[in-house]
Amino acid sequence: MEVLLGLLAIEPMSGYDLGLMIRGSVGHFWNESYGQIYPNLKKLEKGGFVSSKTERRKGKPERRVYSITERGRERLREWLAAPPQPEIPRNELLLKLFFGQQVPAAILIGYVEHMAEEHGAVLDFLEKAEREQIDANRHYPGAPYWRMAARFGELEMKAHLRWAEETLAELKKLARKQQKHPRTRQEKKHAGQ
Repeated sequence: MEVLLGLLAIEPMSGYDLGLMIRGSVGHFWNESYGQIYPNLKKLEKGGFVSSKTERRKGKPERRVYSITERGRERLREWLAAPPQPEIPRNELLLKLFFGQQVPAAILIGYVEHMAEEHGAVLDFLEKAEREQIDANRHYPGAPYWRMAARFGELEMKAHLRWAEETLAELKKLARKQQKHPRTRQEKKHAGQ
């Protein structure tokens, strides 16, 4: 819910606008679906953290626009002052790679190539966001902080891509070995059991 308060501290928005803003700003490290946004907005409004008004638009459906209240700003400040909770790492790709001896290396190569493709697209998005969106909105007091968060994402994606490059080189060596020697002694031993 704090992400909604933080975004509403920038400017009033509808639930739809909040979803777009999340995808276009913090989406590389924090995700909220519309299925989470709307119920959370109702909870925030019920708690007095946001207020809303219906906005009528000529030729378009009306929409509900939310604004952060002083109580909401106080909650946001309290949340920001509390230390972040430690992350619980879960990475299925790394888990599969850890147990990768059980399958042909070609399968893992496909997984890593797919990850590299996805992270390359995220990197392109973040670099474009920094160049265009953050620069275009540099008049907002929060813009330097937005740039810091985007920069973290850029460097993280670059590190992932570098890791993928190294890992693919190693997996390709293993795949060539597997082609020359299809079944290792260990596999033969297990097959005979």
